[in-house]
Amino acid sequence: MATTLAAKKNENQGLEGFLKKLSDIKIGGSSGLKVRQKDMVYIFRNLSTLLGNGLSLNKALATLQQEKSLKKYQSLFLTMEQHVNQGSTLSSALTQFPDSFHELLVHQIKVAERTGALVETITRITEQLENGANIKALIIKKLTYPVMLSIAGAGSMTFMLLYVVPTFEKMYSEAKAELPAITQFLIAVGRLLTDYLPIVVGGIAAVVTLSVLTWRNPNGRFRVERVLLKTPLLESWLRSIAILQFIEVLGNLMDSGFTLAEALPHTSKGITNSVVRRSVEDLHKAIVRGERFSRELLKRSHIFPPVVTQLVIIGEQTGTLPTATQQIRVHLRREVERYTNLLTGAIEPVMTIGLASAIGGILMAVYLPMFDMIGAMNH
Repeated sequence: MATTLAAKKNENQGLEGFLKKLSDIKIGGSSGLKVRQKDMVYIFRNLSTLLGNGLSLNKALATLQQEKSLKKYQSLFLTMEQHVNQGSTLSSALTQFPDSFHELLVHQIKVAERTGALVETITRITEQLENGANIKALIIKKLTYPVMLSIAGAGSMTFMLLYVVPTFEKMYSEAKAELPAITQFLIAVGRLLTDYLPIVVGGIAAVVTLSVLTWRNPNGRFRVERVLLKTPLLESWLRSIAILQFIEVLGNLMDSGFTLAEALPHTSKGITNSVVRRSVEDLHKAIVRGERFSRELLKRSHIFPPVVTQLVIIGEQTGTLPTATQQIRVHLRREVERYTNLLTGAIEPVMTIGLASAIGGILMAVYLPMFDMIGAMNH
């Protein structure tokens, strides 16, 4: 009897222990809540303002919970406040939400807590996030019109080939009209599209799927981006964006007290272009071996523009590299804006003329036989 009771007790303890471990498991460290970039800017701007005016960290987090515009992040702020009340630092509280806060951002705050420059660092992070958001908004704004124009043009031509052309073909067939070569060609394209529509749609779907899979594969994406970096018009634009991402993080980390060697390993995490990211990783290895930063940039002149390299050289010679990175950031932001305007300025007229010519050609091919028929009737 005693043995049975002891066995049951052990079983219950084992079950309780298992349930406790199960309840302690954190999948992804958070609910998987993603914080949008503009919300991230708003969160850190408010946090910087509150802390800068003397409010304690736990009260600042409690204040953020009351913000109506941040209501969906209320549970996140509550959990962070609870961690801080238990003696945790801000960086430690942020690590509970790896899906919400980037590892690099958390690391910057962790260093700032050690150096006593938390408010200054949060302000710099806010500026970095705002600059990134502004560049992204600029690119989206400039590319929206060409993309919408492409979709509208492709939709119009497809509609005309599938519905308008067959209607006129039937009418001309009944009238036994003689069709010019351009109209015959258009009708043949329309028939081909109609007869093999499932195959055409399947082919487009296959191309899109293959493109997505290639882009998601690290080696595939590297090869694609390497080609894009050699493409006229795109080369300077994509390179400027990637170098700006690199310098933004590097400058921000050095302003926060990182040395060049300490900052470089973290900079690659902020670069979206895999070719430039790999080049920066190689750059870090060279710096660890004792090579000069500017000399290594010169070796990679196909990636780093001359202006960037020269400003780094001046910064090294004068011992003002963090200041030099600030100047480089200003320069690169202007370059990204300039190249974005140049790119869209070149694309828009070409697309407009191309689509107008294509649609005009279809209309001409459709109506030419009708004009011929009207002319024959008048004679």
